[in-house]
Amino acid sequence: MSELSRELNLEIENIYSQRRNLAQAQAEQRRLLTIAQYPGIEELEDVVNQKGLIYLQSSLGEDETVRQQADRDLDKAEQRLKDYLLEKGIPLDYAEPVWHCSKCQDTGLVEGCYCTCYEELRQALLSQMLPSALLPGVSFDQTDPAVYPEEIIKNGQKSRPREHMKIMLDIARTYSQHFSLLENKNLFFSGQEGSGKTWLISCIASAVMAQGYSVFVLSASVFFDFLQEWNQQKISFRPDPDRYKELQILTEALWNCDLLILDDLGSEIQKDLSYSDLLLLLDQRQQDGRHTIITSNLNAVDLQKIYDKRVASRISGNFLCYKMPEVDLRLIRSQQ
Repeated sequence: MSELSRELNLEIENIYSQRRNLAQAQAEQRRLLTIAQYPGIEELEDVVNQKGLIYLQSSLGEDETVRQQADRDLDKAEQRLKDYLLEKGIPLDYAEPVWHCSKCQDTGLVEGCYCTCYEELRQALLSQMLPSALLPGVSFDQTDPAVYPEEIIKNGQKSRPREHMKIMLDIARTYSQHFSLLENKNLFFSGQEGSGKTWLISCIASAVMAQGYSVFVLSASVFFDFLQEWNQQKISFRPDPDRYKELQILTEALWNCDLLILDDLGSEIQKDLSYSDLLLLLDQRQQDGRHTIITSNLNAVDLQKIYDKRVASRISGNFLCYKMPEVDLRLIRSQQ
């Protein structure tokens, strides 16, 4: 098991344990308060428990008549309890725990597979280590193409941004819905600031995470700062052990997550950096069949002016490239 899995699984299981303990404690508190108000419940519950014990004992014997009678007695006792609760207006599940996640009952597993809440927890923990570019609470259902102008004329050319954005949304929805089946796993969205790139990738990320896949979203500037620090830690004679472990966990997340999204490639402050790590990341994820999405204010050709031409080549060759509508929604909103 990788360092990433060990550290995160331990923390996540601790969170699930706390959630289960809290839900069970609150359930017991509700039960005691309800019984204090309606003492008849406890008497009826005692009868149910007694009849249940008799039924269990009879089921171990060979006398079918005795077992059937015990079964009928238990049903009657349970029905009396149910009728009493209904009469008093008390929910039948008043003593049951209210789980944080009803699907897995705060275990993280549903029919032997990880629950979607497990990935949400994992993403939240990783985001605490590295700032996420994911816009919170964003979804396809909240996206309205009507915010885009129906038609504009720019540099003498007429375009229809609203219709253009509808096409981008259809592409993004299809990508998200058929995530595990896609042959073309990588997308590249280019467009000016305010064209909706970050909103669109946040919709994709939310939809993919809801299916239980691991998703990591970060800006290009954070990504390169992270790589620079990781390289410095690796060559340091006395690396900070805690930070080294944290960076190791994050590195594994970037390389191994089901979907990695790098936002605003090309907007980061240029430094004396080697982009070999970016190349290695793109190549390894491509080789492993993992999904990667990149957004940029620049198109794939213009990226050659900033990065090693091999980076632009990888994007041109391994990514489906799309251009966002040529509008700045921020500017449009400010003028309204």
